[in-house]
Amino acid sequence: MWRPVVLLALLGGMPPVAGGCGNGGNSGRSSGCQAACNRCAGELCVDCAATSARLRDEFENVLYACVLRGGDASCDTIWTSCFMEADAESIPRPTDVTFRETCLAKNSECDATATTFADDNCLSSRILEPSVVDQAQQCLSQSCANVGSCLRPLFN
Repeated sequence: MWRPVVLLALLGGMPPVAGGCGNGGNSGRSSGCQAACNRCAGELCVDCAATSARLRDEFENVLYACVLRGGDASCDTIWTSCFMEADAESIPRPTDVTFRETCLAKNSECDATATTFADDNCLSSRILEPSVVDQAQQCLSQSCANVGSCLRPLFN
């Protein structure tokens, strides 16, 4: 199982996914991010709109509510603890199971050719919006030489 610190690193520097912010439907989610960030700054606070475009509603709701009720711990501790709580409550969708299995198989295939990519990407789809998972799934049909560079902008 992957660790929340890895997830924070994966999501901390994410640029917006093409088309992710354009629908205006994440403004409420972005305000949840803003409220949590006003309470306790964290890596996801750099661009709440982009963060909300990437993260699944169910994950965000638990994450931000947790940060808002956070105790006296440091912000890093609060965010890490809240990521673990939100992740534990994120139920994998059928597309997440398919992505994980396909991604891990592709990672093994690529590892055999010494052109591997981070397998953490294979394990984190359940917290992401379906459109991001769909884009990542498309990357897996590429050659081993290209799959890592295709996934990187979606997960980093």
